[in-house]
Amino acid sequence: MLTNTSSRRVGIAGGCLLLLFASLSTWAETTVKVATIAPEGSPLMVELRNAAKEIDKQTEARVKFKFYSGGVMGDDAAVKRKMRAGQLNGAVLQTSVLTGDVPDLNVYNLPLQFKNIEEVTKVRADLDSYLMEDLEEAGYISFGFVGIGLAYAMGSKKATTLQEARRLKIWAPKNDQSSTLMLQAFGITPIPLTIVDVLTGLQTGLIDTVASPPVAAVTLQWHTQIKYLMDVPFVYVYSVYVLDQSAFKDVEEDDQEVVRTLMGQAMEKAEERGIADHSAAMDVMDELGVELIKPDPDSLKAWQTLADIAAANWVRSDLLSKEMFDRLNASLAEARKENAE
Repeated sequence: MLTNTSSRRVGIAGGCLLLLFASLSTWAETTVKVATIAPEGSPLMVELRNAAKEIDKQTEARVKFKFYSGGVMGDDAAVKRKMRAGQLNGAVLQTSVLTGDVPDLNVYNLPLQFKNIEEVTKVRADLDSYLMEDLEEAGYISFGFVGIGLAYAMGSKKATTLQEARRLKIWAPKNDQSSTLMLQAFGITPIPLTIVDVLTGLQTGLIDTVASPPVAAVTLQWHTQIKYLMDVPFVYVYSVYVLDQSAFKDVEEDDQEVVRTLMGQAMEKAEERGIADHSAAMDVMDELGVELIKPDPDSLKAWQTLADIAAANWVRSDLLSKEMFDRLNASLAEARKENAE
């Protein structure tokens, strides 16, 4: 027969066990909900799902990921709102919706600053870590960036000069301040649409021109409406994979490291596949008869002059810190010096 003291000890031990089981149950039930506009079958979704399977395995099912792909949760602005409301825990987002939190994410979006993907690779190796730190300070857990690629102007009408471009109906992502400011710097008034409305816009003539990496244009079927591609890389397009920090706290510390490692590797692999697919995308366009066009030297100089003025204005308007802008220029100078040697 148990004494009162013994009963109390049993009760305390039982309570501790219940708390332990409750804690273990919490870890086991952690499901991270992530949204993206990337369609199923894209390199990004393939790699994210592969990483999620490995995370499930290495954490013994304590951490699971549920993905909402293809824009089913809305555009990036809608997804960010759902993250704030707790309906989603994370997302792979175009950087434009996060520049209000981290203005220096604009650094890779400056127009006509990169001549090729090799320059991008060098600069990102130097600057990515600073941006990752800024995101963490802003309340996000970041698993890294995935480059969609260098964007080229393409559309159903031929244009290479500034005067010709200003007569086009050019798309800009809705609520994307950086894209709008970039086009306005060239004297172009863009037509804002969500990314899911672009194909319809091209088909109906609401817009006749987009700036897009070839891989994205083929993936989203925009290339079926394209006749001309201006062979000048206008801007680098990339996305960032973030989770809300409060959501990540639900993951056990050891498992957090597993998630960071595997999701970070997934982003790297997706980007590698995207770069490799660039040539294939250009081949697809060539087979459809898309004509490559190039501005003459004077026209290209006019484009570059306005782009450089725009970059300086972004710094003056605090859309990009001078410190980060200086880092960009130093890294680019080093990349071009190495390339010339």
